[in-house]
Amino acid sequence: MNVSWDNAADARKFVEKYEVPYPVGRDSTGEIGRRYKIEGTPATLLVNRDGTLFGRADGAMTEEEFKKNIEMLLKEKKK
Repeated sequence: MNVSWDNAADARKFVEKYEVPYPVGRDSTGEIGRRYKIEGTPATLLVNRDGTLFGRADGAMTEEEFKKNIEMLLKEKKK
């Protein structure tokens, strides 16, 4: 998610340069940031299939940590 205080053009360049393999949206109004209390970046939000918050990490996350969290999320049973 590209937060409201970041430059949208810079975010697009980052996504292209690093070939980010997932969709990146823009929180142009800041509503999503307020809802999830995002005060800085990077912030990672893990959302369940039902749309509820599974977990979050404020600050940088290693690739290993990210993969571990995604694996836990994918293993969670459907509700």
